[in-house]
Amino acid sequence: MKIPFWPRARKNELGEEIHSHLQMAATDRVARGESAERAHQAARREFGNVTLVEQVTRDQWGTRWLEEFLQDLRYAARMLRKNPGFALIAILTLALGIGANTAIFSVVYTVLLKALPYPQADRLVMVYEDVRLPNYQNKKNEPSPGNFSDWMSQNAVFESMAAYRNRSFNLSGEGEPVRVEGELVTSGFFTTLQIKAALGRVFFPQEDRPGNSRVIVISDSLWKSRFGSDIQVLGKKILLDGESYSIVGVMPPGFRFPDPDDQLWAPMGLSPAELGNRGSHFLLVFARLKPEITLARAQAEMNLLARHFTELYPDTNTGVSVNVLSLHDDIAGPVRPALIVLAVAVGLVLLIVCANAANLLLARASVRQREMAVRLALGAGRARIARQLLTESLLLSLLGCFLGLLLAQWCIGALKVLAASNLPRTDEFTLNAPVLIFSVTLSILVGIAFGAAPALQAGRASVHETLKSGGRESSSGSRLRMRGLLVILETALGAVIVIGAGLLLRSFLQIEHVPLGFQPQGVLSFRVIPRGERYSQPSQRAAFYQQVLERLDSLPSVRSAAVVSFIPLTLVRGSKGFTIEGRAPTAPGQIPMAGYNIVTPGYFGTMRINLLQGRDFSWGDAPQTQPVIMINEAMAKTYWPNEDPLGQRIRQGGPDDHELPWLIISGIVSDVREFDPVTAPRPTMYFPIAQFAEPAGILRDWVVRTDDDPQAIAANLRGAVWDVDKDLPVTRIRTMDEVRSMSVASPRLNLLLFGLFAALALVLATIGIYGVTAYSVAQRTREIGIRVALGARSNDVLRLVIGHGARLALIGVVLGMIGAFALTRLMASMIYGVSAVDPLTFFAVAFLLAVVALTACYIRSDFSVPSSVRTTLFCFSSMS
Repeated sequence: MKIPFWPRARKNELGEEIHSHLQMAATDRVARGESAERAHQAARREFGNVTLVEQVTRDQWGTRWLEEFLQDLRYAARMLRKNPGFALIAILTLALGIGANTAIFSVVYTVLLKALPYPQADRLVMVYEDVRLPNYQNKKNEPSPGNFSDWMSQNAVFESMAAYRNRSFNLSGEGEPVRVEGELVTSGFFTTLQIKAALGRVFFPQEDRPGNSRVIVISDSLWKSRFGSDIQVLGKKILLDGESYSIVGVMPPGFRFPDPDDQLWAPMGLSPAELGNRGSHFLLVFARLKPEITLARAQAEMNLLARHFTELYPDTNTGVSVNVLSLHDDIAGPVRPALIVLAVAVGLVLLIVCANAANLLLARASVRQREMAVRLALGAGRARIARQLLTESLLLSLLGCFLGLLLAQWCIGALKVLAASNLPRTDEFTLNAPVLIFSVTLSILVGIAFGAAPALQAGRASVHETLKSGGRESSSGSRLRMRGLLVILETALGAVIVIGAGLLLRSFLQIEHVPLGFQPQGVLSFRVIPRGERYSQPSQRAAFYQQVLERLDSLPSVRSAAVVSFIPLTLVRGSKGFTIEGRAPTAPGQIPMAGYNIVTPGYFGTMRINLLQGRDFSWGDAPQTQPVIMINEAMAKTYWPNEDPLGQRIRQGGPDDHELPWLIISGIVSDVREFDPVTAPRPTMYFPIAQFAEPAGILRDWVVRTDDDPQAIAANLRGAVWDVDKDLPVTRIRTMDEVRSMSVASPRLNLLLFGLFAALALVLATIGIYGVTAYSVAQRTREIGIRVALGARSNDVLRLVIGHGARLALIGVVLGMIGAFALTRLMASMIYGVSAVDPLTFFAVAFLLAVVALTACYIRSDFSVPSSVRTTLFCFSSMS
């Protein structure tokens, strides 16, 4: 099929038209009596230069540039087919750089740039308490129900406001009991997000009240997995924690807010008394700004409201302000520094790829010097030659882009698995339109970048000198200098990346050797949460724990077992204010604060947490006996620095909470890394389960110490629990070694990615040094041969050649170390226990790069120099 406007079709039509015109003119002359030969000659003379006419006409069409580009593209493809080895190496190198950048950009775009999947998501904000007290500071403190209630009723900047808190449910009734993650939410939760149910409805305001909250909305995934996508599911009753709930709605596919593993939502149902509580802080609050309200204005007005509440409630709201953050920043903020550093690192890798590709093209251009000289001699413009070379580099880059997209697709799949617990929105990582546009644009820029050097060199070539050299490759000092500069650039950028990887490696090794305060080896953990009417009383829960623990202790190879609110290294822990007997607060609201955990007897022995002073808990610490408490070493040093805490009395709450009992400190244990290995232990209180009567006294995590492989008893755990209650699911069965490994997943991922980038940079820099050494030897073949003929020893020649490559590498390493000072400062939040300018890491990397560079120079020189000498001496002998 012919396309009328396609350049080749129009060119053929033009040729036919000119031929027809000449034929008609010749025919007219023949009719007047001229011979056919003379008629055709006269017609052509009269018409003029046919080629010039065609060229002028095509210029007037405005498509000449397209014709020449397509011509250059066809020529570039032919040249690449003639050199498959060169093409393959260049395309693979480019694919690595472009693919890695595309994969990281997919993550950066999704997490940092892409809007959240809610209508007008830029108006959604998180609202935290900003607490600044002498004993406690937290810019993202969970609000109390009292503050949330007053914010909601008295603010003038939010269109709507809602609160939620995480809650897992035991789903039983049909089949094996399972635990599903969910949220307790206020009635404005879905309306603030402006999300409607795909099936049914969301909550009515009257359902968010005590006694009316036995309705739930389920996720699309739970609807499909548990109920087989039954459209008659609305109104169906299910058992959650032993209580009946009615399903009123099913959310759209993909909706899981705030946590990606949420599968259902239930009304929170706060009572009037709970809505007036300002001492307990357990809510997460978000809101939607009014259309005309900016984030700054909302922050200012909420601060005014916070100051008003401080005047009204000085005992609970002193030092409490408000922190308003965009929902997007709240989600992306914690990982933004690491993603920026990784993006910079992979960008540096791409620059190294460009330098390497430019070196390859320069080497190839030196072989094609005669070809270019002949084309220039025949009338081709230097700009035309440069454009041809740029077209070749663009073709290479686009082919590398295609292969790089395949590599990026694989990398994105791997990142979804590796970063599932470290990065938000991992399910949205994909090669979408913005990522594809980025990849293609990047490949074009890369093609121009690495093709510029050969194009410029070709434009400066001397036609006379090149043709005079015959078929031999002429020496070019400027080309050698250009390749030397590219090697310096590669080495410098490689040094920056390898130093970054070295710092992360040292940091990770430091984290691995941090004392945790307990011994994870030989301990198996799992989760069972007794909830519902059967366990509404503290004594019922305590009896359940004791019965199951007795069964666990009777299992073969089990040494001990215990239960705790939250096991260490799980990033979850509550805080409580307390009063020390005989000490008054220094100011309103400034009572001491400490974290807390609730445990059964035997917990410290099971976890091998050292008992420093006093005694451990026992089942004899019952509600009717003297209330006791244990504290950690950090709490003892913080609040009793110069005295013995044993026997001291403390009480939960402030000095006016007289209804709460005094607790005697009965023991002191060593510090434990509760949150993660890098967060220093904070003051912590431990309560015995039998004496903790608050609703929060529900223990979740179970730990079992064994003499054998912990996984060997995993199959017996469910039986021990289901002997007591068959409706409770047993989940999260994993060893404490696995828990510890998960706690360092983020630094391990950073190290893995940086390590891969550093290895790639090191390989590419080595190839560059190897290549420039080989080129230097080839350019100096005659000089080397003369030196040897005049008596120079092989070692002297080797030193001469190696010295050239070593100087380039040394300059690159020095420049890289200087540049690393800037990058490593960005990495300050990613490293632990190591300075961002750690001299050991800097010098170790410098030594490594020096060894690699010298090795690359020596291998190439040792191989090439003898061959060069033989070639030169053979030429001399032939001449004689």
